[in-house]
Amino acid sequence: MSIEKIPLLVSVLTPFPYHIEGAASINEAKRVMKEHDIRHLIVMNDGDVYGLISDSDIQHHAVLYNHQDAELTINDICINNAVMADIHDPLDKVLDAMTLKHLGSVIVLRDGELAGIFTTSDACHHFAKFIRDAEEKYIPDIIA
Repeated sequence: MSIEKIPLLVSVLTPFPYHIEGAASINEAKRVMKEHDIRHLIVMNDGDVYGLISDSDIQHHAVLYNHQDAELTINDICINNAVMADIHDPLDKVLDAMTLKHLGSVIVLRDGELAGIFTTSDACHHFAKFIRDAEEKYIPDIIA
């Protein structure tokens, strides 16, 4: 049995994630999330990565502050100190950081530019694939 290298973030991220301008309304963010069946949007300001907004951020803010969504922009409530990782970071380190910081997603950069997003859904999807691949690879050895 060979020892496989720990995968890098580039092998499991969602490339070309949907993004939204910070000046857009909360209602626009909700529309984009619903249209694409996603829960996270990268927030851009003047072409630069600014932060991250999730559907739970929107729901949480509405409950806490009882604001009408039409009154708010993305910049009003987005996480502007979102955790970012590099595409060449080892997956185990990224997963550890997400767990320690209770994160649902990480913005992924390549040379300082937006490359993708990595979410808990991505982690679950790739772990399920890992389990299926491991079963196919090792079960025949056990049976034989």
